[in-house]
Amino acid sequence: MKNKEISFIKVKKSEGQTFLKLLKAYFKDIAIINKKFKVEQESNYILFPLIDDHIELRNLINKISNKIPFEIVQKQGILNSQFKPNTLYDFLKNELPDKFLDMIPHSYDQLGKVAILEFKKFKDLKKKDTTIIKKKIANAIINLNKNIESVFEKKSKIRGQHRLRELEFLYGVNNTETLYKENGCIFKLDIVKTFFTPRLIYERKRISDANINENELIVDLFAGVGPFSIQIAKKNRVNIYSFDINPLAYKYLRENIKKNHLKGKIFPYNFDVKSLLDPQNELRKKLNDSADRIIMNLPENAIKFIDVACVLMKRSGGILHIYQFCEQPNAIEKALENLTKTLKNLNWKVKEVLNSKIVKSYSPKSDMIVIDAEIKMLE
Repeated sequence: MKNKEISFIKVKKSEGQTFLKLLKAYFKDIAIINKKFKVEQESNYILFPLIDDHIELRNLINKISNKIPFEIVQKQGILNSQFKPNTLYDFLKNELPDKFLDMIPHSYDQLGKVAILEFKKFKDLKKKDTTIIKKKIANAIINLNKNIESVFEKKSKIRGQHRLRELEFLYGVNNTETLYKENGCIFKLDIVKTFFTPRLIYERKRISDANINENELIVDLFAGVGPFSIQIAKKNRVNIYSFDINPLAYKYLRENIKKNHLKGKIFPYNFDVKSLLDPQNELRKKLNDSADRIIMNLPENAIKFIDVACVLMKRSGGILHIYQFCEQPNAIEKALENLTKTLKNLNWKVKEVLNSKIVKSYSPKSDMIVIDAEIKMLE
């Protein structure tokens, strides 16, 4: 099968091995030969297909120009049927018109057998074109990753009380329920009906590996299907009270507690944590002034629930892990200022900031910030 014209380097057969040794010496970490196409022979010459990179091609010419005789030629290449692409770009290079190649996403979220894509460059295209291209990209993902059976597209931001986003099925098996493994734990969830992001995998490991004391009382105010709570209880003999307002997230949380062999104990609850502000609430009476550590993973609104954290945290002091979305520049400083001001209004203070950092970029103008701080009630 013939393809469009590409660059070849033409050397004598007697110089073929010398050329390959030069490549190994000068381009150890860069693939100069284009393995999508076959190496060809013409009479006493061998032609090696080259990658489509003008800078590296120029580097190649400069490096070997005084070492062996060669010629750069342009001709149609013969596709190598044994070639197996490693990237979406490689897979789709001959499937899509060139003008659409820069629209291929560089990454996607994988949750078990499900992939979730986000397309950011399709706004100016006709719907007919976008539908065909998106399905080809989704098909490529399934072909490249044999563990993936279903591909969905993000159609909205996370929104609403249950922190859900709209997804559109693109290709494969239309099943939104999946099993996802992370840091030695397994989670069952529904990607449409519950909130979950694999992008906090390192945060969850960091918190679960923290210096947590035996028998700590920990509160996970926005637990979802349990990624923080379960990973902490997997490694630590602690008692965790895990809350979520979404009844389906609560259902999966209970199921995931049973699926994982935990050292600690998790007590799941399904209600709005603001109800813990009611002095007559029985659970509030039990947990009042008792938490050693509180996790607040609700970056869009966590600061509005600091009053709940202050009711539950030991007044003598405890550890708070709070996530916030803050605008650039100085997003970390803004997150600290938000926390300090809100605590002060509640007669609490930050005793010590243990850690503050950017977890990830949230939008072109804002970041997701985590603050680990020891907080206590003002005397």
